[in-house]
Amino acid sequence: IIAVLFAILFPVFSRARASARSAACVSQLSQLYKAAKMYSDDHDRTLVPARTQARSTGTQGITWCVLLEPYMKGDQILICPEDDQPRATASSICKPHSYGINYLLSYNSAWGAYPFVLNMSSINRVSDIVQFFDMDTRQDAMGASYQSHRVSRVAARHNERANFAFLDGHVKNLPVQSVDNVRSWNPFAP
Repeated sequence: IIAVLFAILFPVFSRARASARSAACVSQLSQLYKAAKMYSDDHDRTLVPARTQARSTGTQGITWCVLLEPYMKGDQILICPEDDQPRATASSICKPHSYGINYLLSYNSAWGAYPFVLNMSSINRVSDIVQFFDMDTRQDAMGASYQSHRVSRVAARHNERANFAFLDGHVKNLPVQSVDNVRSWNPFAP
């Protein structure tokens, strides 16, 4: 009788645990959005860059994970409960993270041939644009660009779905295919 009950209840408890981890991930992405919003408020509504230059460090720069550190309560919000191998971006001052940032909003503030970071006032469709997402941490990256990577860097870790934080602050658990379009990533797409 106990074995039968265990066989019936084990899948239910397993799904409940996975659902709880997905809810924790949604909460963490919401906290990341709030940290990025505070950063933006402190920097004249400029979005947090994916990376900023740090010449004296001998690296490619400081990533968004470190730039948001003063606005976060702790590093644990950078790691999804479903990600057992978070990584820091190589050759950068970075922290292990499970989430990526949308490069089309703020690739970098002063590194490379074309530095850019957008200001919130230049973006009209804030409820449509992905800012942070569950990232495939096997990638050595800070985030993704829809033009370069499409959704190849998005990790569907939550029952074949991923969590996305949008520029207006809402966070959704969605099938990856639902954001496989330029309007979800590029603020200037028609």
